Amino acid sequence: MFNDPRAVRDHNEKLAISEFPQFTAPTIVTRDAGRLRAFVAEHGEAVFKLLDGMGGSSIFRARDGDPNLSVIIETMNCFGERTVMAQRFLPEIAEGDKRVLLIGGQVVPYCLARIPKQGEARGNLAAGGTGVARPLSARDREIGEALAPLLASRGLLLVGLDVIGSCLTEVNVTSPTCFQEIRQQSGCNVAGLFVDALEKAVG
Repeated sequence: MFNDPRAVRDHNEKLAISEFPQFTAPTIVTRDAGRLRAFVAEHGEAVFKLLDGMGGSSIFRARDGDPNLSVIIETMNCFGERTVMAQRFLPEIAEGDKRVLLIGGQVVPYCLARIPKQGEARGNLAAGGTGVARPLSARDREIGEALAPLLASRGLLLVGLDVIGSCLTEVNVTSPTCFQEIRQQSGCNVAGLFVDALEKAVG
């Protein structure tokens, strides 16, 4: 495995952002329905996620005043039995949920912006999003360069950061994809960078 199994075990891809609040949108993690409802009321709109979800599954966009808000919360937290992450909704999702790759402590110079399909709030490719390769913005690079050496020092050779607008939303260590799309559209040989880093890591 390319990432240290112990590091992967200790690294929840949703909760990991809590270590870097300077880069994140307002976020809470709770199973309490009242706190989730208050969070939506404070921010107007929020995104609810399960801590073990992937590929855009079980993600809800919740709006203050929505008559279905209680049902959404009950569905997500199983009447207080399951923990939910709530993040302030970021309208920049319309421009893409960017996958920024870190390899061997270095930042790949291109990201893949996953653009939601019409009528969707999720940019995940598995949810029908369209991938568009782009050079990193200054903010993307700032986030990547801050996290890359720290995560590499923990045994995480390959990491995929999810960035919406200027905010870090997830730190993926189990399936940081998008190599192929970035190479096809930008010419950046991400797989080659990964192989070079892997060879260096194993000596």
